[in-house]
This record gives sequence, structure tokens and C-alpha cells, in this order.
Amino acid sequence: MFISKIIISEDFLGIKEEMINNFGIKKLRFFIPQNEFLLDDARAVEKESYIAETEEKIIVLMADSYRIEAQNFLLKLLEEPPKNIKFLIVVPSKNLLLPTIKSRLICEKRKIEKEVKKLDLDLKRMDLRMLFDFLQKNENLDKNELMDQIALLAKECVKYKDFNAEELEFFYESYELAKLNSKSSLILATLLLNYYTKNEK
Repeated sequence: MFISKIIISEDFLGIKEEMINNFGIKKLRFFIPQNEFLLDDARAVEKESYIAETEEKIIVLMADSYRIEAQNFLLKLLEEPPKNIKFLIVVPSKNLLLPTIKSRLICEKRKIEKEVKKLDLDLKRMDLRMLFDFLQKNENLDKNELMDQIALLAKECVKYKDFNAEELEFFYESYELAKLNSKSSLILATLLLNYYTKNEK
């Protein structure tokens, strides 16, 4: 029997294959948005969870990040799931989830064995000179490169600091601005200065 839980991992494909091997595709329902888990995704999860089942069904959510309103929408569902419904939430960092979500499920951290992209900036040691040098190297990124840098920056930032809902939302807004071909140096400077001043407090 599966126990609902959170898995901290970036290896979405590996976990998906593991779940299929362990439980069979018929018992699983996957919700894997391209980038962020939105309120519409949460509503789709709710709809799926209330489809009556005589046997256990595991609903698997995998996303690089989860919108705050989507997490709030899922709270009651996680607290009082319908009969025979279990949940698995996969996310790169537990700091991307609200405390109210984390308190409802056990949390399992998986080590990443494959090589992943890394941010070319040491946030733990960052001073204003390092920040300036990083911005100079990344001042002319195209849209996709900027979106990658914002995603990497968000993942690195939450490793070292706790962010509230409003601060997490700012990463999402920056990502959306990147899609509109906004200037990379301005977006990255704002994110990094916010992190730097938070670090100084």
C-alpha cells in the first residue's frame, strides 16, 4: 500500500518510471505541467480525485514549482482525500512548498545522481563585485537562456533562505517577464539584489 508523500528530487523521469514499475500504469494518474503547477492543474487534480475508485489510485504531481493559489487549493484535498486516493508530490526543493502542504505529508529527499545545470555564481559567498560580474556576463541573454537562469537562480536561492509566498511569487513574475523578452540584466539584477539584501538582514 502506498503512503501519500512528498519527494524532493529533480529526476521526474526516473521517479515516473519507478512508480510505473512498482504500481502499474493503471493505478497511476500523472499531472506534469511543462513549467509551473497552476490553479487549473489543481482543479484538474481535484476532478480526477473524485472519480470513484474501488482500488487504490495514486495521483502524481510533478513540477519545477507550484503556484501559491494552486497549493492552497490542494490543502483540503490532501487533508481529507477521497476513498482509495493517494498523492505523490515531486518538487526540486521543499522550500518551494507552503508549510501547510509540508505539514500534511511525509517528506522524502532523493539524491540527484545525474549531472544537472548549475548557477555560475556562489550565492553563499556572493558580494556586490561578484554580483556585478555575473550580471555583466549575462546581460545579453536571449529569452530561453534568461528563463533557464531564473529557474536555476530560484532553485539555488531557496536552498539557503526561506522565502514567503510573496517572495516566491516574485520568481514566477520574473519568469513570466522573461517570456516577454524583457532585458535580462534588469531582471537578474532585481532578483539578485533582493536575495543579497535578504542575506544581509
